[in-house]
Order: sequence, then structure tokens, then C-alpha cells
Amino acid sequence: MYSEISKSGIFAMFRHGLGMDLSTAGYFSVIPGLLTAFSVFAAGARQLKIIDRILYVYLMLASLVVSAGVTADAILYSYWGFKLDTTPLFYFLSSPSSAMASVTGVEMIFGFVLFIVLALAFYAGLWAWVRFFPVNVVKSGKAFKFLGLVLLTAVLFLPIRGGITVSTMNLSNAYFSPDQKLNHGAVNALFSFLYSATHQNDFSGQFSYFEPEVAESVLSRFLNSVSDAGRQEADTVAAVRLSTLRPDVYVVILESFSAHLVPCLGGDSVAVNLDSISRNGVLFSNMYASSFRTDRALPAILSGYPGQPTTSIMKFVDKTDNLPSFPHALKDNGYTLSYYYGGDVNFTNMKAYLVSAGFDKIISDKDFPVSERLSKWGVHDDKVFSRQLADMRSDTDAASPRLTVIQTSSSHEPFKVPYVSRHTDERKNAFAYADNSLGRWIDSLSVSPRWDSTLVVIVPDHYSVWPRNLKEPASRHHVPMVLTGGAVVSPPASIDAICSQTDIAATVLGLLGIDAADFPFSNNILSPGSPGMAFFSEPEFAAIVTANDTAVVSVATGEPLVGEPAAVDAVRAYLQILYSDLQSK
Repeated sequence: MYSEISKSGIFAMFRHGLGMDLSTAGYFSVIPGLLTAFSVFAAGARQLKIIDRILYVYLMLASLVVSAGVTADAILYSYWGFKLDTTPLFYFLSSPSSAMASVTGVEMIFGFVLFIVLALAFYAGLWAWVRFFPVNVVKSGKAFKFLGLVLLTAVLFLPIRGGITVSTMNLSNAYFSPDQKLNHGAVNALFSFLYSATHQNDFSGQFSYFEPEVAESVLSRFLNSVSDAGRQEADTVAAVRLSTLRPDVYVVILESFSAHLVPCLGGDSVAVNLDSISRNGVLFSNMYASSFRTDRALPAILSGYPGQPTTSIMKFVDKTDNLPSFPHALKDNGYTLSYYYGGDVNFTNMKAYLVSAGFDKIISDKDFPVSERLSKWGVHDDKVFSRQLADMRSDTDAASPRLTVIQTSSSHEPFKVPYVSRHTDERKNAFAYADNSLGRWIDSLSVSPRWDSTLVVIVPDHYSVWPRNLKEPASRHHVPMVLTGGAVVSPPASIDAICSQTDIAATVLGLLGIDAADFPFSNNILSPGSPGMAFFSEPEFAAIVTANDTAVVSVATGEPLVGEPAAVDAVRAYLQILYSDLQSK
């Protein structure tokens, strides 16, 4: 991963990361320092032996923690491209099997071996150091020596704090290069994890770039200046309409899909069914995924709430309880709600969020026979689509309109699917399988009695994993959204307005004539006044895309990575407003 980086770059990486390494070492050294200080008062060899044992147990635990952090960071970085934080812990605690589904058997073995080797190496080194400086019984001057050792331990405050400057040690201290790989290499994995863990609940102080009213003004001024090129022409928007105000609504959330898989958007010929649906429906060609993982994507799609770069609102059930959602708005207008997902619905607190969003019926892996749970994530997509069709056919309630959400999972690591396409690449084949499952489901749905009063919304969940290693943020987040179904009486159309997944809520509600005032971060794309803007983020950056500019700001430093000053300030203002709202939930 770092093979293309020069020796001078690697040296700079270690040099700029040294302060954070010393800070982390300082944290781990406090307890040994205090134990050494209190050993001064040991009355004899027996008490010293007790202190020795406590110290060795601590060193063993510290070795395990350090090796676990280094191992987890080494394996996960290749998947996620950012340093270790509390995200994997949140995933693992909510559903261990789902959290491990992306990791291959070889990686598990490698990780276990690396963990053991590192733990033994760390412990051996620390043990040798302690044996080289043994603690002996002190017979005189105990108070003086105790005070001296306490003062020496107190000096650890300096590396822990990061020196005597105004700012304390934080992740931005290690950032020095426009090459993010070098910055990531300089960041200490354990410090990154601890920093994330201790900055989870207080959002009010994060991203405070302006006075609150100034932030609102900065963003408003920027949006008013956005070129009309990013908005949609009024006549095209007016042509998009439904045959009924209360159609059955289906939302299909496609795992990891992107514009790069759809030929009509200039992508590879992989998602050929989605391409056909797009050409014959209403295609939103300039939509951007809000975030990088599903736990950030679901609130963006269903609640119109932007993904956060440093946390996930789904970690906080008390906050998701206060989120509006367009499913709940539909429920208030007489809809029955159901959700289909082939995986563990408890993963990342998904079930709590869906229940709060008003879903009466939630179908997950446990509702399928064991013989169909053949994927690492649970049940493959074709079985999930088939189950929904079977339930639809057996539903005798013809009076109430329905909202049905189907979330796919097969086009995810490790990309093992029961399907062989013309694509030899495993990832492409998995996307082709999911696309084939979608196409067959649409074909079956289109011959159902309620098709003429059906609206289908198809959208990916988050940014692209194909092609691999896309470096340009806007390209990575570019996704299609399609409206289709018998209730869509508009001719095939391409809506080229720049928009975000967060705009889905207001757009769907607008089509149904339902007020969307509770969704401040969501804009009706089909309104001529839509701002023509998309905000998205990852743990390392936040960005805004308009027809005029793309601005990207470093989350760690607040410094611009690309973009004009007005757009950069708009990103900062948006982040501040988002986190202020998150704090208030």
C-alpha cells in the first residue's frame, strides 16, 4: 500500500507521527510510573513481589491492547481507507457475525497470527525493560524518592498533552502532506481509537468555525450563488408526475452500487437491468451518496439526515428516536410499512431505527430457513426479493397503500454469490447478480394487479466500491437514482440536477403531496427552487458539490483539500450546522 511512496516520504511520516506515538506511550506509562513510585513504601520482598505481579499483569494487558489495535488497523485500513476508530467496535457489539462477514478466512488467520506475534513481542520487550531496571526495597529517604518518582511520572503530562502549546494533542498534529496515505501512516492507531471513543457524545464543540448565526448566513449566501446549471429546468420537473397521490411505494436500496456500473451514466456494462430501468424511467443522473457505510446511509435515505464523518447517529438510539422519516410520514397518511433485509437487523442498531421510523413488519435473516442463509451476510438477494413477492401475493389487505423497503446485501465483501456471469472479476460478478435479482423482481412486480398504482424508487446505499480505489471523492460518491412503476405517468426523463440521497425524503413526499417541513436537510429535487447541491462525507473529509465547484475539507484539520474559498466555507458551515443539530437531537 505504501510501496509507491519515497523513502523521504516514509521518513517524514514517522517524524510527524512521533509526537502522537509519544503521547500514546505516555498514557500507557502512567500506571507503571505510579506503581514504581508507590513501591518505595514496600516494607519487604513480599510486598515488592505483589507490586511486580500487578505490573506484569498490566504489561500483559497493555501488550494485548496494543497488538489488537495495530492488527485491527492493519486489516481494516485496506477495506475502509481510514484509521482505526470506534466504528468497528460499534459494528462488532451490535452483530459480531455481520461485523466479521467482510473478513476472509485467510485474513482471520493472518490477523490472529499477527496479533499473537505482536503481543508476545511487545510483552517480551516490556518485560526485558522492567527486568533491566528492577524495583528494590528502599530503606531510607522514602518520601524524597517517592516525590521524585511522582514528579517524573507527572512529566508524562507533556508528551500526553503534546507539549506546552495552546492546542492539545489531536489527530491533526500528525497531518503534514496532501497525500492522505502519508497522513494516515503518521497517525497512531491506538490514539485514533481513543480519540474517537472520547469524542463521541459531545458534538456541540466539534466543527465550530463560526458563530451559529454566521454559519447559517455563510451557507445561505453560498446556496443563493449556485449557478442555475446545477438545477433542473422547470418544464422537465413539471413532467414528472404520478397517476395517484397514494400509490404503493417500493424503495430498493442496493448495496454498494454506483454510477460506474450503469452504461447510461458512462459506466461499465455490469448493471444492465438497472440501466434498462433507468432508460425507461425517471433517472436522477447527478445524485451523490451521503456517506460511506450503510449505518450512515439509511438515515440519509429514509430520514433525509446527512451522514456524519466522525460518528453515526444510529449509535445513539435516543437520537434516532427523534429523527423524522418519510416512512413515518407515510404511515401517518394511512400506509402500512414493511422492511426486507437478508442480514442481521440488529447490526448497527438498525432495528431500533426502523421501529422508530414506523415499520410494522421487519423481515430479516431469522425469518428465512437456515438452508437459505448461505451468505456471510445472511440470505442472498434473490431469496429476499422472492420472499417479498410471496408476501405481497398473500396479502389480502387491498385497501391500504403500502410502503415496502428492500435492502440488498450480496454485492458486499466477500462478493461470494450463487451466480456466474460473463464477468470474471468477483466484484463485478456480485454486482451483476444483484442486478439480475433486481431485474427479475421488477419483471414479476410489473405483472402484479397493483402495478398501475406502484411507485418504485431505486438507489444505492453508499459510495462505490467499484472501480476499486477511486481517488476523486465526487466520483466515488456518484450514484444513480431511478423512479419507475406503473404510477409514474411521465415519459422517460433524465433529471440532471445535482442532488443528494438526503433529498429523497422531500422528493417522495412532494410527489405524494405530503408536507416535508420536518426535513431541514432534505430538498425536493423536482422543485424548481431546489438548490442544486450535494453534501457528502467520509471519516477523513467533508465535501459539497455544485455546478460551480467541488469543495473538500479535511475533517481532522479543517483545512481545504480542494475548492474555492466560498465553497470551502460552505462545507465548514454545513458541518457546523449538522453537528449542532446532532447535539440537539
